[in-house]
Amino acid sequence: MKSGATTLKNTWKNSELVKRLPFSLSGSCDRLLLFTALSIAAFGLVMVYSASYIFSQEKFGDGLYYFNRHLLFLGAGLAMMSFCRFLDYRVWQKLSLPIFLACIGLMMAVLVPGIGHKAGGARRWISLGGFTIQPVEFAKVGLLIFLSARLSRKEMNFEKISFRFLLELWPAVLMILLCLLEPDFGSSALVLTITGVLVYLAGLRLRYLLGAVGAVLPLFAGLMILAPYRRARLLTYLNPWADPQGAGFQIIQSFLAFYRGGLFGVGLGNSKAKIFYLPEAHNDFILSVVGEELGFLGIGLLILAFLFLLFRGVRVSAKCNDRFGALLASGLTLMLGFEVFWNAAIVLGLFPNKGMNLPFISSGGSSIICAMTIMGILLNISAQSKLERSA
Repeated sequence: MKSGATTLKNTWKNSELVKRLPFSLSGSCDRLLLFTALSIAAFGLVMVYSASYIFSQEKFGDGLYYFNRHLLFLGAGLAMMSFCRFLDYRVWQKLSLPIFLACIGLMMAVLVPGIGHKAGGARRWISLGGFTIQPVEFAKVGLLIFLSARLSRKEMNFEKISFRFLLELWPAVLMILLCLLEPDFGSSALVLTITGVLVYLAGLRLRYLLGAVGAVLPLFAGLMILAPYRRARLLTYLNPWADPQGAGFQIIQSFLAFYRGGLFGVGLGNSKAKIFYLPEAHNDFILSVVGEELGFLGIGLLILAFLFLLFRGVRVSAKCNDRFGALLASGLTLMLGFEVFWNAAIVLGLFPNKGMNLPFISSGGSSIICAMTIMGILLNISAQSKLERSA
């Protein structure tokens, strides 16, 4: 019986149909990367339950409302991770332009009245059957795939910055403009940062990159100062105690949550900040709840887990012999790293407040699906690299 099953499996693997499919069940992926990602996602599920139960009960009459939604999106994310794990990553290179254009189409749809969902003065979401998706999360992944494909071409010249070279960066410029129209200043800054790093990794000389940074920073500073609501955020960041019951309320409550947590925390489920004190306790500011309930040690362990995840992602990039795969792995890994850093910096008061999810942890469907998709792509790159080295 076992012999027959083995024969059937081998026949299936060697069939012409399977050879034509861009899937590969062979090769061992980076299991430490997989285990770390699943562990952080499981921890995030626990923290979403803890941070949202009371708020969900009061708002919807169902304490599991946000937990169930997060569980549903996590399941979709795991499905996407499994799909991308076995899909040859080189397929993304061939489909990079259609993928990017589809993502840009979604971002444009957000700006259309009646399609885009507006909240907090920004139009960043699309409502679909009771759920909302944030296209910019998918567009960031699509942009990295498209830029990695363009920058990995042999004819690319990184020796000098020319007009032709600047034209190669039109995808990033287009996406930044769409982000500013929503408006979403944080995502535009993230896109600019990761584009600069990716171009540098592709071969651009450091002095050119620093020159570009010097040219762009005044522009972004002007955008922050000229917009009244951004200027108000900046003033709140500089002195949140000037308006403790208004603009400074959220970040002050975050400070208090970390203070109450101390070294060991008040215990899982015992946070006071989540009881209608800290807005977005289950979303952007969930790290504050982690700090209060699990203390400095809990946050330290979580940060170490993220650092190990990023280390494994960079390792996948370093071991990939294919230029496209190496750029894509490094870009996706660094994007996750920047998002973790920015979220932590915001809740600690090191950066001005701007909605930024904590990957794998925050409640948010688009964020968790994209994070798990990124993991699937990284796992496939690691598996394909191992197969090529063993061949």
